Amino acid sequence: MKIFGVIHLKGLPGSTSNSLSLDEIIKLAQNDIDVLTEGGVHGVIIENFGDAPFVKDNLSKRSLVSFTNVVSNLNIDSHLSTGINVLRNDGISALAIAEACDADFVRINVLNNIMYTDQGIIEGKAYDIAQFRSTLSKDIQVYADVFVKHATPPYGAKIENHTKELLERAGADVIIVSGDGTGEETDIEDLKKIREIVPEGKLAIGSGLNINNIDEYAKVSDIGIVGTDLKTDGVLDNPVDLKRVTDLVNKIS
Repeated sequence: MKIFGVIHLKGLPGSTSNSLSLDEIIKLAQNDIDVLTEGGVHGVIIENFGDAPFVKDNLSKRSLVSFTNVVSNLNIDSHLSTGINVLRNDGISALAIAEACDADFVRINVLNNIMYTDQGIIEGKAYDIAQFRSTLSKDIQVYADVFVKHATPPYGAKIENHTKELLERAGADVIIVSGDGTGEETDIEDLKKIREIVPEGKLAIGSGLNINNIDEYAKVSDIGIVGTDLKTDGVLDNPVDLKRVTDLVNKIS
């Protein structure tokens, strides 16, 4: 299993939650990246987590420029896979940032179908993503959530069917399975069902991974996306803790 650490950016200029300068935001993010790199992670995902409350799928121009500015000024080791996630669900902006900053992939929370979220009903835009992706100067992979956290699927929807559609009809390269919320454990039974559908190397856990459950999850998934558990005392708003990173990475080495 590969471990991808999450960089939770503080509120960016353009969001209602902004209280820091770009230089301050960059410094905090760089500190977390440096610790994750020293701890041996295989990749990082940078997201505008501090921008809550989020817009659905159309990041403001000011926020887009701020996000791009931050990422372009981060020093990220070339051996790390780098991803961009624009919350709540702006895949076009994520791809644009990824191209401009030479990132490898984007995470898109709702690529197809619909989900009921705290931002209202979010509709996937797989066609728009595919069309925009075809114009890019480099191949940027799409990591797509199935039944994304902090959201509810339509009544009667089956996670296996949504997974097949993401792979076969929506252009997803990697499938992400999460718990109900940030830091909450992923249902191992859902993972086992999806493992039978998703090719090797293409299944990621999106929440709840920690040193106590990683052995079990590593048997059925390929990538662990970890944010909360790598922070000091396991508190989301704290900086990344080196010992927690090395302990987790060494557990699967």
